[in-house]
Parts: sequence; C-alpha cells; structure tokens
Amino acid sequence: MRIIMQAVRVIDYEGGRVLARAVIPELGEYIEQLVSYIYANTSVREYHTQSAGTEVVKRILAIKRDPENSQLAMQEADKIAERLLQKETAVQERIAPMNVRVQKGSLILALVEEEGETVFLLAKVEHTDFFDEMDYSLKSGFSKDEKKIWKTCLLEMDDAYTSMFSAKIYSNTDAKYWWHDFLELVECESDENNTKKAFQSVESALNKSLKKTAPYDCMVIRNAMYAYFNSAGQFDFMEMLDRTITKYKPNDMTEEEKDNLLQKLQNLPKEKGFDCRFISKPAVIKPKMRKTYDVYNNIQLKILGEIDDLGDVVQSFEEKDGTRYLKIQVNNDDVFRTFKRRA
Repeated sequence: MRIIMQAVRVIDYEGGRVLARAVIPELGEYIEQLVSYIYANTSVREYHTQSAGTEVVKRILAIKRDPENSQLAMQEADKIAERLLQKETAVQERIAPMNVRVQKGSLILALVEEEGETVFLLAKVEHTDFFDEMDYSLKSGFSKDEKKIWKTCLLEMDDAYTSMFSAKIYSNTDAKYWWHDFLELVECESDENNTKKAFQSVESALNKSLKKTAPYDCMVIRNAMYAYFNSAGQFDFMEMLDRTITKYKPNDMTEEEKDNLLQKLQNLPKEKGFDCRFISKPAVIKPKMRKTYDVYNNIQLKILGEIDDLGDVVQSFEEKDGTRYLKIQVNNDDVFRTFKRRA
C-alpha cells in the first residue's frame, strides 16, 4: 500500500474551528489499518456520488489530479474539514434539545494506492486529551483502537475524469449527515429495499432448509428474526444471525445442519445484493410477517407478527389414542371463557 497524501484535522464544533495536526510517521500504519478494516467490515454500506461536481468530491479530484502538489492538497483538506465542521455544527444545534451530542473527533484524509487501485479515505476517529508520559504535558490525539472509529468513507478513484464514483461507508451510528449532508452521496440500496431483500432472502432460505425437515426450528428461528427486524433501528445482519441462530439450541435439526444453514445465510447479502447494515423499515415487510396455519377443518391459526417465547405460547401434544392437539396460551378473558366447557 502506497500513501500518496495524508492529513489530519481536528473538528472542534464547540469552538467553531478546524485545527491542523502534524503528520507523524505512525499515521501511515494507522491509515493502512483503516483501509483494511473497511474492506473487511461486513457492516459497510455501498454508495455512489451524485456527480463529480459536489463539493467534497470536487476537492478530492483536485488532489487526485495533481498528487505532487502538497500545498494544494493541504488547502483542499482544509476546505473539506471546514465543510464537515459546518455540517456537524448544524447537526449539533438540531439535536441539542434531545440531550444528544455529535461524536467529537479528528478527520483523517488520505489518497492511497493499493494493488494498482486508487482510493481516497475519509475517517472520523475519536480524539482525546492525554498526559504525555515523558513531560506530563497535556496533549490530544486519536486512539489506534478500532472501536474508536466513528465514521469512514472509502471513495474509489481509479478514473479521475469519470462522472460517478463508488464509495464504501461505515458508521457506528445512524448519522445521515455524514453520507448525505457532508459527502452528498446516494445509497445504492435504500433502507426499504434492504429490509425487503434481506427479509425475503432469509425467509426463502429458512423454508428451503428447514420447513420440511425441521419445522419447529423453522418456526422458532423465523419468529426470532421477525422480532429483530421489528425492533432494530440500526439493523446488523450478522448480529441478527448471531442472536437467532448461533446461540440457538436446535430441536429437530443437527448441529451440523445448523452450521450449514448459518453459512448459507451469511452468504445472502453478497448473493442477493443487500447491505449487511441499514435502518430496518418493518412497515415494508409487515404483511410478510403474517403466517397462517390450517389446524382443523375451517379453523386457522394466524400469527400476525413476532411473539415472545413462541415455543411456550403455542405447543403441540398427542394423546395415547393418537389424537393430536395444539395448546395455546390465552391472555384474553373473553376468548378463554368462550371456549371453557364445564364437565
């Protein structure tokens, strides 16, 4: 990996200023870690630029087209940082009444060449004050801990004269200002499309793998996934799989079958074309969450959405004479009295 240009700017929205920081030798190693982290991170979302004329893209292109001009590069880095300062200040004013704060940090900018491809990195990372261990002076800097990465963007820049560029975005929070207001990017897949594709892909895979051979497991896992889709604002596909399958103790399927199912589901985002991380929009899949079972002539059991502890609420059992029943927990007094028969 060759780093062509690199810069660090502290975004101090409380003081209304951008502070330039000297580039230290260790920064190159940290930039390499950031680029590798983005490529390997399953929570990255795909975006593209609106045009080559939006402000941040225009300034990045100026650096790309004249990479040896260090003075120009630093001027453009300053202007990009100033734009981020303006957007964060505006966001902070808007969210202040909710007692929420924009995460403070430094903006790292770098033009990088990796295996013949050129990318531009923008990363917002935490910066903190600390005491120098040598002279005990108070200094500020950013952590090498990956958990302190707030926001990143990796812009693919192979052709500096095209009109559209692809971008990979990671954000630890639902911060629309980063990709929409600051970078002026466009989602390749909307949250609604991501929700719909992810749900349909998972449901299809469950039905093919479990519906006939392990129906109980299929029902329980499906219900748990419903609950995740319905409750998670920031939807993380891999986290959902961990909660609903990795930690699940099978009833009918074997551990080997569970592992095979998990592998199939992990491949779905790439195969079916949806992001691993997005904002879940349950309204677009609400009708799909409904499930109807024919339990007896002219009697159906209809499940309208996720149910806590579904396996305990609805149970099946069989009498010695072979007669089979469903036992359903009831929390509606009128319904209970309606079906109560005295001996």
